[in-house]
Amino acid sequence: MIRKSTLIILILALLLGGGVYYYETKHSAPAPSTDAEKPVFASMQPTDIQTVAISHPGKPDTPAVQIERRSDNWEIVKPIDTPADLPSVGGIVDGIAQASSSTSEPGTPDRLKAYGLDPGALQIEFTVKGGAKHKILLGDKDFTGSYVYSVVDSAQNVTLLPISLLTSVDKSSEDLRDHSVLHVDSEQVASFELKNPSGDVAAKKAASVWNLTRPDAAPADSDAILSLLSSLSTARMAAVSSETPANPEKYGLANPSITLTLTNDIGRISTLVVGKKQGANYFARDTSRPTVFQIDDDLYKKLTQSVADLLDKTPLHFEEADISHFEIHGSSGTITASRKPGGDDWVIDAPDAQKGKTAISWKVLSPVSGLRAEQVIQKPSAEITAGLAHPAYELILTDKSGKKLSLRISKEVGDFVYGQSSQNPAVFKLRKQALSDLDVKPADLAS
Repeated sequence: MIRKSTLIILILALLLGGGVYYYETKHSAPAPSTDAEKPVFASMQPTDIQTVAISHPGKPDTPAVQIERRSDNWEIVKPIDTPADLPSVGGIVDGIAQASSSTSEPGTPDRLKAYGLDPGALQIEFTVKGGAKHKILLGDKDFTGSYVYSVVDSAQNVTLLPISLLTSVDKSSEDLRDHSVLHVDSEQVASFELKNPSGDVAAKKAASVWNLTRPDAAPADSDAILSLLSSLSTARMAAVSSETPANPEKYGLANPSITLTLTNDIGRISTLVVGKKQGANYFARDTSRPTVFQIDDDLYKKLTQSVADLLDKTPLHFEEADISHFEIHGSSGTITASRKPGGDDWVIDAPDAQKGKTAISWKVLSPVSGLRAEQVIQKPSAEITAGLAHPAYELILTDKSGKKLSLRISKEVGDFVYGQSSQNPAVFKLRKQALSDLDVKPADLAS
């Protein structure tokens, strides 16, 4: 039997529970509706979006940014008139067109305030093909940090959209502008002219091989040129100094110290000029745009390379797999070896003491293919030329088609030797270790 005091406690507990339930039912927000995630703008593609305006309702003093699609490019039209950074704008239009949500709830006035939507952190207004206009108001992040509260097209409901949309649009005009120093694709450059304090050099590409055309025709260092072009294609402005090219004397651009002109494989010309130094940077301008900007010291050093820096420093170019015979004239006399037909094995032909033995061909071919000069001398002195007339070492290679290539190396001159090949009339200044590496003994080649 239940005691009277216990019964009273039970009744009070039921009354209290019912009161709490009634209060929560009347005063809490309706539960969000959750359905399968679906696009906010059905059937919209990023290419449909023609203009985007980004403003800060809660910060009226922050300049709004307006971007317009012009042909295949995007341009910032407010607060400045300048090309936009295509990847950044691409992220915005992709985020808008692909935005989807599975959660929404009534946007009552108190909820709008609680979710940062009155007045809102960011507002995106955009137009699509055909002229239709849309608007997205973004507020605070949700408790997970993965979504942002939003109101789409002045709807009555609050929608949770991916936080990536807020991240992509929460940028200033400076963040969204194009910071490329020069619009070039390094793979498509066909020729260039470079004028700098070291002189005037020009080069042209033929079948992926670069050759200098000025000051003299000569093989070029393709790796050095590709490094220069790659640096240009990825270079970013260190700072923007002026939106117009007015007063070029102020920046040293009236008579630039460096002028680089590139021509691509369809004849499009791009020109970069560099002027005075500013702190650790240098004033510069892409002549197709009005903006005066700054480049860093790393790019400046690339642009001040001399002819000597761009000359080919490899004395002899060949593919080891193409060579069928070699002949060496060195301190041990004459050594010859041949590749066996239809394979990768080699046999020594001379001298007689090693004749018929298997030859370790890489000991000859690899050191030669790996040679790199310290300096390329296009106009050698009479002393150097005389030394090469009676070389300390000579190598003759014959490829499978019967074509012969040769390399001569002089005696040591201090810490260096000089080399000259049948492929290049220039003389290559090499470390003396090169002669030691090349001048093998017959016994060293026999296995």
